[in-house]
Amino acid sequence: MNRLFFSCLVAAPLLAQTQVGGGTCSSSSLNGLYSVNISGRQVTSAGTFTSVFQANGLANFDGLSKVTVTLTADTLQSAGAPLAWSGTYSMQANCAGVATITAGGSATLNLAVYNQGNDFLMTGHDATYSYSGGGSIQPATCSTGMVSGPYTFTGTGFGLSGNAVNGIGDGTGLLQFDGQGKVTASITLASGSSSNTVTASGSYSVASTCLGSATLTDSGGTSYAMSLSVTAGNTTADTDLSATLAAASKFMLLGAAHTLTGNTCGASTLNGTYSLTISGRAISSGGTFLGSFQGDGTATFDGQGKVTLTGASNTNLATGKQFTYSGSYSLPASCSGTMTLATGSSATFNLVAWSGGKQFNITGSDATYVYSASGGSARPDACVNATLSGEYTYNASGFTLAGTTQTGAADESGVLQFDGQGNVTASYTTSSSGTQTAYTATGTYTVTPDCLGSATLTDSAGKGNALTFSILNIYGQGVDVIAASSQFVRSGSAHAAFLHPTQSIGNVASYAVNATPPGSVFVLFGTSLATRAAGALSTTLPTTLLNTTVTVNGELAPLFYVDTGQIDAQMPWDIPGGTAATVIVKNGSSTSNAVAVYVPATGTPGISVYSNNRAVVVNEDGSTNSPTAAAAVGDEVVAYFTGGGPVTAAGKLVTGSPDPNGLSRVTGTSTVTVGGVAAKIDYIGLTPGSIGLYQVNFFVPQLAKGTYPVVIGIAGYTSNNPVMTISN
Repeated sequence: MNRLFFSCLVAAPLLAQTQVGGGTCSSSSLNGLYSVNISGRQVTSAGTFTSVFQANGLANFDGLSKVTVTLTADTLQSAGAPLAWSGTYSMQANCAGVATITAGGSATLNLAVYNQGNDFLMTGHDATYSYSGGGSIQPATCSTGMVSGPYTFTGTGFGLSGNAVNGIGDGTGLLQFDGQGKVTASITLASGSSSNTVTASGSYSVASTCLGSATLTDSGGTSYAMSLSVTAGNTTADTDLSATLAAASKFMLLGAAHTLTGNTCGASTLNGTYSLTISGRAISSGGTFLGSFQGDGTATFDGQGKVTLTGASNTNLATGKQFTYSGSYSLPASCSGTMTLATGSSATFNLVAWSGGKQFNITGSDATYVYSASGGSARPDACVNATLSGEYTYNASGFTLAGTTQTGAADESGVLQFDGQGNVTASYTTSSSGTQTAYTATGTYTVTPDCLGSATLTDSAGKGNALTFSILNIYGQGVDVIAASSQFVRSGSAHAAFLHPTQSIGNVASYAVNATPPGSVFVLFGTSLATRAAGALSTTLPTTLLNTTVTVNGELAPLFYVDTGQIDAQMPWDIPGGTAATVIVKNGSSTSNAVAVYVPATGTPGISVYSNNRAVVVNEDGSTNSPTAAAAVGDEVVAYFTGGGPVTAAGKLVTGSPDPNGLSRVTGTSTVTVGGVAAKIDYIGLTPGSIGLYQVNFFVPQLAKGTYPVVIGIAGYTSNNPVMTISN
């Protein structure tokens, strides 16, 4: 019987602190062209808007220290004005940095990098505005034809009267580009007590730099200026846009457009529980802030027209208030519909769905606020405190308070460090009224099983801050966050600065994440995990190698191998399937961050691989399948894999000890294909006498001579697809 051999990656440099996942940033982390959007506000101490700014364009970082920003800006005085900034930037190891604009303007912008340098957040100020915004890496080249078909659009902004703010202007709707320079728009604007739909058409163009513009006119002769910046879409064939839309002396919006290529919608398009972040504003006709609402939580759509919103909110009147709103929604084939709340609040919204129903946006109003909200269906299967683990960069935008009066604009950006066990530290900079202040803070946090969380921190000025979270993405690498104290309310987003620590734990054979059911073998990557390389020397695995241990939900895991940057271990048989487990590494006196790993209840096979993506397949004659040792059609061969899941055991299953002799078949429905052709299975289950290793004995199907991918399926989950060779 073949043994499973674990391949070792190059070990990471030895660091003082044991850590699962992680990384470092430098100025080279920002390198190349990024689409960029930025919003600016000037608010007096009485809460009156005296100036607003919205722009999008591109930022060019040289990977060393120079940055140039090319913008098309809307202000009270003009729509679509060009603006060019340049200056220097620097980035710290923790992925927080600063850009100083010295030409074309004089501004200080705090930077926070995430997604391996593909995205960044920013806040800052100049003599006029407090800024917030962000950017994403752009395609290598663009054209007018690249922007084609229907797009949803959602933007937030302001109503204007002459050169003054006279209210709010949030809008949602559809843009239709023909790929040849013609565009139509249907955008419904929510402005408080009323809403109106802008229907306009015109022309657009997109340059090779991925910057574009459009000019539209409605039936009444009103002209609208739009600026576009292309960024990556849902697939390699899609494009998304950062966009501004403005009509002089009427309104200005800054938002995003998302391609709807191939999408046709209905009520069932939105179905399930989605993350939710929602922001509401009330501004008088004289431009004075009357109130704000910032909340996060979940939105549950039943797929048939009913919706419920739940979560926590902060306003200028109260913080940490729970809300539950329910009502109905409709979504026509165009993916642009409506939502009406009747319980808990009386509000009407315009609703758009995109990404095949995985994302939605709404804008609308009730008697107090004009709202803008977004949500997504990609969330972890289950959450624990360790779901928030490692370093997150973030920004948040909001307002300062004096009692219940909003006294100015205030934004912040920085780094949140979660230890996975309920402790959090923060390092951030606030921008308000043309000044910046640096803070540190420490505190505790909790995460609920439904992936909502809260934290209480005390900053370096002795002030208390309350945060609430809605955890996003399948590993928890994104977080909607709202923050409040007696001095401010803010809302924003946080993102894992590096690969989320959960993504550093996978099936040992395929490296697939969240793919190690009870009893199977997982691989864990990080830094300073052990003092050197060492492997188990006995058939009953130790739970300590050198000075290293791994616990899963507090239970010691058997160890196959440890090194400074990698550990191979067995998931204990008694860890419940279908739950999130907490993994912690100790190297002597150093304890890592805790990391959440979803433990499947069914098989998640990963085929063992050697050489250049060759499946570990043993031929009928006992040789290992290779280009020079092929299997014949009709031969019974054996492929080895991990992550087989539950079995009907031939004897007692003991974590860390050899599996029982006899046949322990997997319980899940199983398939094997070779080159897409189904193969007859003789046996699929644990390999007797091994630890955490599975095998499938199957007959080579009728195929021509050649090399073909092998795929194992268990309970609907399909494995990686390494290859084997067939001789005839």
